[in-house]
Amino acid sequence: MTAATVGVGALDPTDPGTFRLWREEVLRYGDMDTNGHVNNVAIAQFCEGGRVAFERAGDLQRDNPILGLSLAKVTIEFRHEAHFPGIVRIGTRILGFGRSSCRLVQGLFQDGRCIAVSEAVSVCFDTRARKAVPYPEGFRERALRLAGG
Repeated sequence: MTAATVGVGALDPTDPGTFRLWREEVLRYGDMDTNGHVNNVAIAQFCEGGRVAFERAGDLQRDNPILGLSLAKVTIEFRHEAHFPGIVRIGTRILGFGRSSCRLVQGLFQDGRCIAVSEAVSVCFDTRARKAVPYPEGFRERALRLAGG
């Protein structure tokens, strides 16, 4: 897979050097499927953990405590099997901001090998009004400093 196949331009999400923001997940025995490898649902949960780490690192609620992120789109390309026991490292990087959306790319690695690549669109969400709202400028600045290009 080249970077072009995942729609991220010149970035290579299979290269750990692409990422600055990292989260680690310890594999559980229950993450395996009947084929003996970590199943797709567990991989999706690891991606979610990386997106939550992104929200927390940027401290979204510092600007407004009723803000949250809502997932609008996610794609996952499974590249190699992952196996129990072990650790999965999830790198997350910002591809860009829209008015109320943020496009992210993630690379998931076990023992230095890329096991999956994900692209997601998260939307800044007002939890009281139940609608998308613009990202606060403070969050954008913090997030770009921690997970931007």
